[in-house]
Amino acid sequence: MINLIKNIKSLFVKDKNLLYLLLIGLAFRFVLLLVFYPHASWFPDSGSYHNLAKKMATGSLEGYTGERSPGYPLLLLFAFGKAGIAVMYQFLLGVLGSLFWYKTLIGFKFTKKESFYVVLFLQSFLNVFFYDTAILVESISLFFVSVLVYFISKPAYAYNQNIKKEFLLSAILGMLVLVKPFFAYLPFLIFGLFVLKRCSFKTYLSRKLILFVFPLLAYFGWSYVNKLNTGYFVSTTFLGLNLSQNCVYFAEDAPEAYQWIAKPYVKHREETIQGKRDVAMSIWIAYGEGQAFESYGLSFIDLSHELGEFAKATIMANPKAYAKQVLTRSWIDFWEPSILWVDSNFRFPWAHKMVANIWSVQKTIFFLLTMLFFLISLIIILKSIYNRKVGVDLLLVCLVFAPSFLQAMVVYGTNSRYSYPFDFIMIFTILFFLKERGIWDKFRLLKK
Repeated sequence: MINLIKNIKSLFVKDKNLLYLLLIGLAFRFVLLLVFYPHASWFPDSGSYHNLAKKMATGSLEGYTGERSPGYPLLLLFAFGKAGIAVMYQFLLGVLGSLFWYKTLIGFKFTKKESFYVVLFLQSFLNVFFYDTAILVESISLFFVSVLVYFISKPAYAYNQNIKKEFLLSAILGMLVLVKPFFAYLPFLIFGLFVLKRCSFKTYLSRKLILFVFPLLAYFGWSYVNKLNTGYFVSTTFLGLNLSQNCVYFAEDAPEAYQWIAKPYVKHREETIQGKRDVAMSIWIAYGEGQAFESYGLSFIDLSHELGEFAKATIMANPKAYAKQVLTRSWIDFWEPSILWVDSNFRFPWAHKMVANIWSVQKTIFFLLTMLFFLISLIIILKSIYNRKVGVDLLLVCLVFAPSFLQAMVVYGTNSRYSYPFDFIMIFTILFFLKERGIWDKFRLLKK
């Protein structure tokens, strides 16, 4: 422990920018917290994480109904169930994550000064602060994704044979899966790109298979816990309900066996549209406010399972409608810059207005950067196919596009939230592209 403290102290002494980023990052968050927005943000999803944390505090998961995985509730548990302490943890994770951004940019051969200002620019976006104050998984997800990118973006990673590092990465991936089971695809993506890069049979038997150890243990282990408690081997009992959200625009075309779900679903969809509410929440409204399925005597767990079966059957019967839903709605929504706050949490009415105006400008900036990312990604993909080469640039592109498509296939509703832990990778991709082609250095010369 003493050696660890000495190593951390030495790291900050060798590169003062790390200390400055730490201090500025914390100051930025605390000023906004104390002056403008002095409360943690609670949203409809927050309660279910808090409930699991309370269950974990008892030392027994017996009877838990499986709505959430234990990664984020573990943070709430260490915060003693106090939202304020959880926010402090998230502030710290957010700042520590930015230090990994800085080290990643150094690895891309940017100067310390350039890396410092890029990180400050990214940390200045207001959604960074507001996600850190939210009792949701996005903040902790961003931290672990930041650490992951730092390790796997190193050019030498593909040839790394250090078992300890592979176990460390496997542990990081395992934590991501515990935070959000959706991240279970990551070891497959990373290993797949590694296989393409090396193109060797020995690759399949390499030490990189260690990457799968903790993520698979986390995913199947928690699914087994849910099996014991609910009777269903699923990562979360919300899965069936989430899948059914993707059928919102073609629910009426469900097979006859599922019309008992389709008819109230369509009814509440139309009412939701007329009431100018979020159409993606139609099935939730049908279940909750409308009590459309109460007469069947199903528990939430059993109903979610039935909704999952309904979704699978309806999607199989309507592949074109499903593809349209995924590509023109769920996938498009992923790319919208997102921010979450509770209006009543602002200390002053003018603070709310000021923050909204600033975010409006920042959102436009990020939208333009996203468009640039799309253009650069196309060039990177075509170049990689032509050269038959997998580089760091393609890895970064895949780390963004893979979740964009996968989340779109699974759920429709809060898709813009899913992009947040990957937003910084889009900026890194742009910067890496400019650096690799000498464009960044030409700009630097022009300034001189």
